[in-house]
Amino acid sequence: MASALAALENAVITFTVPASGTSVDAGTGNVVANTETVQVDAFLKGESVAETTFPGVNVITVLYEGYVTSGALDSRVKVGTSGTIEFAGQAATDCEVLEVRLPYGESGLIGGILKDVLGVKLRLASRTQN
Repeated sequence: MASALAALENAVITFTVPASGTSVDAGTGNVVANTETVQVDAFLKGESVAETTFPGVNVITVLYEGYVTSGALDSRVKVGTSGTIEFAGQAATDCEVLEVRLPYGESGLIGGILKDVLGVKLRLASRTQN
């Protein structure tokens, strides 16, 4: 079932998730976990902007909240998963998953209905330094 918010899609999110196996980094010789990307369409809105100032470094955090509108969200996307957000006509911005499948989850009466009608809810943080 398509999300009721599909007509409002304004972002493409590309997550980097674990894949099976490992490989060796050619530059360092270290063993690293294999990863793959998962791309979803979403309706996101900017929730808040916070600026943290440290001596010589300003960190600007933008919080986004919204719904995945392109169907099911891969189960490997969890809190702490990194990725990029791309809004139409703008450069991709790095992000991190803060919360996913909230507050009712994806199952049960309320969670199931919300997932079927709107999609999977998530909250992302994008941090930049000046």
